[in-house]
Amino acid sequence: MKIAVIAGTSDATEFIKNISGNHEITAFVATDYGREILKNNKININIGRLNKQEFLKKLIYFDYVVDASHPFAEEVTKIVKSVCQELHVKYLRLIREKINYDYDKIIIADSKEKACMLLSQMTGNILFTTGVKSLNFYENHIKNFAKRAWIRILDTQDSRKIAENSKANIIYALPPFLEQDLLEIMIKHDIKILVSKDSGEKGGLLEKIKIAKKFDIPVILIKRPEETGMQLKEILTYLEEFSCQN
Repeated sequence: MKIAVIAGTSDATEFIKNISGNHEITAFVATDYGREILKNNKININIGRLNKQEFLKKLIYFDYVVDASHPFAEEVTKIVKSVCQELHVKYLRLIREKINYDYDKIIIADSKEKACMLLSQMTGNILFTTGVKSLNFYENHIKNFAKRAWIRILDTQDSRKIAENSKANIIYALPPFLEQDLLEIMIKHDIKILVSKDSGEKGGLLEKIKIAKKFDIPVILIKRPEETGMQLKEILTYLEEFSCQN
């Protein structure tokens, strides 16, 4: 079978490493960093951000599309799902397991707008681990952002280009994001509030919460979009069973 994987996440990497070698796999990644994390796998890699028309031209040749994009990459998921419906290509959404976080200082925000409202009522330095795409939004909606906010983003050419005109205190880094590194950031910048997306265990959230507990500080947690799909083992089993039948 020909399988397209909407990749660039640890979920996609794990799926590709565990799928049977009997399939032809093509990973679609937006950036060179996405290609780098997959370079040791024997697969085809398509690099670049695609719009709907471009996806229509690319995905027509596949039997299955496994959407392993980030839980917050809603626009990509919307486009790919629509394209698969038009092409009559089977679409499978790989979703992360939801976790109940054991910390009484987690404050759930339904959106980044809600997070800004909460942060405007709080004092102290803030560490954002929400990625570069939301940098400009927070910078424009939080008072004294340049003085009280630090943001950790991927140290890639794309991220640096997006952030090049920002006056924010930026910490460039690449995974793995170690607990000790986060601890040092918290101490160095006297962080009093941590902001994160609910990206699950794969997004390093458990480590973030563990550090927040050590400092007894609140965590503003951006709620994950609601979605349906299958977890890794379910998708792997589904594809192997289908392969055996054919």
